Amino acid sequence: MREPCDQGNRERARADLSTTFLVEAGAGTGKTRLLVDRFIACLLQCGSVRRVVAITFTDKAAAELRLRVRARLR
Repeated sequence: MREPCDQGNRERARADLSTTFLVEAGAGTGKTRLLVDRFIACLLQCGSVRRVVAITFTDKAAAELRLRVRARLR
């Protein structure tokens, strides 16, 4: 499987928690996975879920993000 051409940007968005990023991409490109990875990294760094905020554009996206974060934490 080939690595995406923007893999460096994806890694930076996962790891650089001191920078705010806007993630805009088409369906099926890994946006939710990236957001889950970043959310978990932020959670591990700050130690409290009450100090981490994730903003989505739709209720459906928020529900999917919530489900995936919960699954990763389990």
